[in-house]
Amino acid sequence: MLAATAIAGALSTAPAYAQGKWVPERPITIYVGFNPGGSADQIARVLAAGVKNSPVPIVVLNRPGAAGVIAAQATAQAKPDGYTLFVGGGSETTSVGNHQKLPYDTLTAFRPVIKIARLPSVLVVRADSPYADMRSLMADAKKAPEKLSYGSTGQGGIFHSTALVFEKLSGIKLLHIPYKGAAESRTALLAGEVDMAFGAPDEVQPMISSGKLRPIAIFSKSRLPAFPNVPTMTELGYPVAIDNMKGLLAPAGLPDPVYQWLYETFKTAVQSVEFQQYVKSTGLTVDVADGPTFDRDIAEAYNAIGKALQQ
Repeated sequence: MLAATAIAGALSTAPAYAQGKWVPERPITIYVGFNPGGSADQIARVLAAGVKNSPVPIVVLNRPGAAGVIAAQATAQAKPDGYTLFVGGGSETTSVGNHQKLPYDTLTAFRPVIKIARLPSVLVVRADSPYADMRSLMADAKKAPEKLSYGSTGQGGIFHSTALVFEKLSGIKLLHIPYKGAAESRTALLAGEVDMAFGAPDEVQPMISSGKLRPIAIFSKSRLPAFPNVPTMTELGYPVAIDNMKGLLAPAGLPDPVYQWLYETFKTAVQSVEFQQYVKSTGLTVDVADGPTFDRDIAEAYNAIGKALQQ
């Protein structure tokens, strides 16, 4: 009798699939590993607003710190039931693990759900900075190692890795000042705490348009439509192109029916009016891909960054 009761209880807590399909029954949480105002936060919130066919709310929660690792760890430790996701594909899954031991296995702890965007790194200075271009900045950096400082979104983060690879190729040495998010890094730059900062195109676009910041280099293979007059580092003779991908990831072990519902739902959200308006206003490079493709891209980026840092 007790055994029968236990079995009945287990069955009642198992997810119910109607004809092989999953439908959520309580709110879905998306963790963001950085403070409000950065790309990850904005993408998550606009994407959540674009979801129209969900029977439950999509809740976005910021869990900043450690270059996104805190949010990633919370997701890795959650049940793979479809109710916990995080915005990843950047620092916490492709970069930080190349600098330090993480509380999760970068390549096995998650099941990627959907890749949404690809964000090249943009190096910006204040509008009143004496550096009108990258060559003048590099000339001063070579004269005085670690005199010029830059802000990033955290120790071991993707912007930190980008800078380190650039330093190796160019022979310069910059002073790294880590922050908890892109918004804090930009604030520090405007306040004069650092000489330059890295950011994603959609993050820096508003301040460039308002005349507060000046872009001087793009760490990408090709120029960006949003900044057609800004050269790439490849053009300047330093082939550093590390994309900061953004997408949604779930804990490993996510059942296929749950994955399918999440993928289709958020793929549709990318086409929503809200998300398309965000793309138009920020110049975000949309790069939608399914979970297996995103998984492969993360592994390739992780290995490429590791190799570049060891050269």
